[in-house]
Amino acid sequence: MHHHFIARLSFPFQQKYHLHNMTMLVEKIALLIAICVLTAQLSCGFVLDPSMHQSTSLASTLEGDDVGGDGTIIWQMKRDKCDEWLDRVLIERSSDAPTIFSVASSVVEGYMSNANTSSPLLRRVPYCHDDFGVSTTQQSGDEQFEPLFGIYSNENDIGLVSPTRFSKKNRKRTNLKLAIAYRGQGFCGWEDQRHELYRNRSNSSTNSSSTNNADQPLPSVQGTLADILGPVIGNSPTNTKPIEIKVAGRTDRGVSAIGQVCRVRTWNEIPNVEAYVQELVNREAVDNDLGLRITNVEQVGPDFHPSFGASSRSYVYLIDLEDDTDDKETPGITRDLVPRLDRMLRELEGKELDYFALSHGKVKTQTTFSTLYHSKVSIVEYIGGDEHKRQALCFELVGNRFLRRMVRLLVGTALREAYRGGEDNSLKHILLSKDRRERSRAAPPDGLMFVRAET
Repeated sequence: MHHHFIARLSFPFQQKYHLHNMTMLVEKIALLIAICVLTAQLSCGFVLDPSMHQSTSLASTLEGDDVGGDGTIIWQMKRDKCDEWLDRVLIERSSDAPTIFSVASSVVEGYMSNANTSSPLLRRVPYCHDDFGVSTTQQSGDEQFEPLFGIYSNENDIGLVSPTRFSKKNRKRTNLKLAIAYRGQGFCGWEDQRHELYRNRSNSSTNSSSTNNADQPLPSVQGTLADILGPVIGNSPTNTKPIEIKVAGRTDRGVSAIGQVCRVRTWNEIPNVEAYVQELVNREAVDNDLGLRITNVEQVGPDFHPSFGASSRSYVYLIDLEDDTDDKETPGITRDLVPRLDRMLRELEGKELDYFALSHGKVKTQTTFSTLYHSKVSIVEYIGGDEHKRQALCFELVGNRFLRRMVRLLVGTALREAYRGGEDNSLKHILLSKDRRERSRAAPPDGLMFVRAET
């Protein structure tokens, strides 16, 4: 009786004790969820307090290119009227390439041509008086951009001779460095992605019994070269495994190149191998309108690696100037923007900065820090044979590394900030914020070219 009475008295105290424990547990779970959310936001470049940003947030608009393959939203942009201007004058007009990217297209076609183009394709011209009233003429000053200003090699036609295959035993492997030009609009990018396509097709084979030709993906530059050179420099003509091709810079879909650098190797003994490989690829490319061309081949040592051994990579981005536009409400990209653009980019020159804010997607590199050795904007004129000398805005960038979509994001953001009337250090402030919402949309790939790699 006594024990029963004690148990009955203690029950309310036990219930209160358990309720207290449950409350503490719920609070801990809520705190853990909050920590996880905060960690995820910080890792994607979010800042929770919108008032910490300097730009005016008229709308939080989703950037279509920054949605993951599974539909996951990676980040949301902060947009204002200057972003809308950029959409109208550049991004939404990317399909009208002959109008705003005609100079870029002409430069690429000049390198795709089989004719001797030892004369320069571009020259720098003075732009209008800057904010200080001083007329400025842009000078080259960097050998990285010599391919654009007249350095070009002749190509001699040779007869193709079948190579002799030998066993690897007691043989020396030949290492070849290839310089390549290609028209980006005809490729899905540099990297061969056929292994992904095969896997996707096998996974979807139960849902579809036929393949529509209209859905066939564009070829890759790497895959195209492997298909041409594989049967010749591979160890066996029946080997279906693609040959290994290393490259200095993997370009995205639509990005062209006039001096891409890659490496191939072979154990086969091929007389005059440099000329043989160059002629083989170029003849195949012309016959099948593949949109690529090898401009130079040379033998290199076994330690040569175009990616790990490259001390710098060079890009240009060309946009036709529209000084004669009659649209008063939406002025185009004119030479008046050049002085401010040039000062903004020169603020980044020679500094090791974190370019996470100007990168795309999940970071797969060990670091997001890059150093731009050469960063400026000039006006150039296409002089490759046209009667009408067309002028273009030219972004010149040389750096030790470039993150995914970094150049296109830098170009778009710089144009927006210049149109806005931003300070010279506007781009640097965006980089220091590490907030991807502060940037603009990426400029279209049509105007971007890989110029060369210093290896």
